Amino acid sequence: MQEELNDFQRRLEDHLPSLTKSQQRIASYLLANYDEAAFLSAADMAERLGLSEATMARFAQAIGYDGFRDLRRCLQRLMLVKATPASRLQHKLSELASSQGHVLTKVLDMELQYLTEASDTIDLTDFDHAVDILLSGKRIFVFASGPSGILAELARWRLRRLGIQTITMTESGRHLLEKLLLLQQGDVVLATGFQHVTPELVAVLDHARATECRSILLTDTLGPAFRTKVDVTLAARRGPVSTFHSLTVPMSVLNALILAVAMARPDASLAALNRLQGLRAMSGLDVDGRRSAQP
Repeated sequence: MQEELNDFQRRLEDHLPSLTKSQQRIASYLLANYDEAAFLSAADMAERLGLSEATMARFAQAIGYDGFRDLRRCLQRLMLVKATPASRLQHKLSELASSQGHVLTKVLDMELQYLTEASDTIDLTDFDHAVDILLSGKRIFVFASGPSGILAELARWRLRRLGIQTITMTESGRHLLEKLLLLQQGDVVLATGFQHVTPELVAVLDHARATECRSILLTDTLGPAFRTKVDVTLAARRGPVSTFHSLTVPMSVLNALILAVAMARPDASLAALNRLQGLRAMSGLDVDGRRSAQP
C-alpha cells in the first residue's frame, strides 16, 4: 500500500526518540521540506545539513527503508500525490477561510512573502551568470509548459522588442521535437519547470546540451534533478508544494532577467524600440494592430 504524507510524518515522529542527534536533524528537515528533499541526492542533502552520505544512508535504514534511494522514491510519490491541482486549491481555500481579513489582502500578503523568500534563495552570482548567457546567445529559445506557457510568451514579447530573436517552445510531444530541430550551436535555452520532472523538460535540456547550446533553468524545487544538465539554475520557491501556486515569483525573476539584458545593451535595446515605433507610424497601425484613422 502506498504510504501517504500523514503516514510518513507519523513514521518519522515514532522513530524520533530512538534516532541520534544527527538523524533527528534529518527528520526535522524532512518534516518541513519533504517536497524539496524529493529531488536531492544523498550527497546534496548531506551537504545541506552538514552531514555525511553515510549518515543519510543509516538514517533511511533507521526509519525502515532499504536505503536512501528507497526513501527518496517515497518522497517523490508523496509529492506527486499531495500536489494535485485539486488538493493544492483545496489547501489554499481552507487556509484562506481559516484566517481573518479580506481574500485580496491575504493573497497579496502571501505573494509578498514568497517574493521576499525568493530574494534570499536566488544567488546573485547565478543571476548575473544567467544574464551573461542570454546576452551571448544568437537566438533565445524559451521552454514552458501548461500554465507556465505565459512566461514563455512574456519573454518572447519583451525580448523581441529589444531586438533579440526569441522563439517559444510551449508545445508537447512531436510538435515540441519540431521546435527542437531549430536549435543550433550558439543558441541559448531558457527553460522553466516546476515541481514535476516532465519528459518534455528532460528532452529540451538534453538536446540543448547535445547541440552545445547553453541553458538556464528557472524552477522551484527541480534544481538538484537537473544540476548536471544546465549551465545555471535560478531556484525560487513558490511556497509549500501542497498549496495553490501563482506565477508571481517566476514572472518577477523573468522580468528582472529581461531588464538586466536591456541594461547591458541600452543602445541596441532603445534602437530596436525606436525602429518598432517608426514602423508603426509609417504603417499607420496603432499599438492594438488596427489601422489608425487617416486625417
